[in-house]
Amino acid sequence: MKKRLFAFFGILLLLSVLVLPFAGSRRALAADQVCPQIIDEADILKPSAETELGAQIAALESKYQTNIVILTVTEMQRADLKGGQKYYDIQAFTEDFYDFVYCGGREKDGIILCVNMDYQNREYCIVTTGKEINRFQSKMDYIYEKIYDNLTRAEYEGAAETYVKLIETKYRLGFYPPSFGTVLICLAIGLLAGWLVTKGMKGSMNNVHMATSAGSYMIPNSFNVRRQNEIFLYSNITQTARQTEHREGGGGGGIHIGSSGFSHGGGGGHSF
Repeated sequence: MKKRLFAFFGILLLLSVLVLPFAGSRRALAADQVCPQIIDEADILKPSAETELGAQIAALESKYQTNIVILTVTEMQRADLKGGQKYYDIQAFTEDFYDFVYCGGREKDGIILCVNMDYQNREYCIVTTGKEINRFQSKMDYIYEKIYDNLTRAEYEGAAETYVKLIETKYRLGFYPPSFGTVLICLAIGLLAGWLVTKGMKGSMNNVHMATSAGSYMIPNSFNVRRQNEIFLYSNITQTARQTEHREGGGGGGIHIGSSGFSHGGGGGHSF
């Protein structure tokens, strides 16, 4: 009987030695889970483009210690959000996806682009969280405009590439430089305005001629001072209130608290 008990406990001990290391490795894998950069549920990106963009995003994430996400959907309804209830606000949907679903809700610093391909209401939204709020908030309208140009032409891969490129530029330079065309237009306008002003000034001097003496500038017997008086006629004071403008967080719709309790930036939903 004792031999059987010793044999039974020996087998249990052997199994625990063999199994526990694998269990520990599975727990470590879950804790060190690599979060996907692109979740293309609407299937609008080619696999090759998705792979290339994913590699670019991964390099930026590693360098700047943040999350850059692209999400495409065909409807704003998920079983893992609000018990499967349908969302009617793409900004609220994007925020809740990032806060509760993406990476298990444990990654907070980041920026996410959501494109909703619902055939009845196609729209897109950008949401920033953590340190990315202040980085992008003042330029959010600019980013939306650039992405819109691609989406309206059904260039979905181009929209994703523009999104990543704008993020990389902001990280690297800290600002968005004007395009070459904009510089040329501004330069041309400045030169034209300067030429017109100079020409007008030159034209107004055509009646000026060199005088031979100072007396040419005085009308004879026109200056005769007999009496000096100072007479106060009237005063007129106009007051105008100074207008001030307050915008929280710059452009792009301001900063607010999401349903998770975390602060978010972004610009709300934009149709295309």
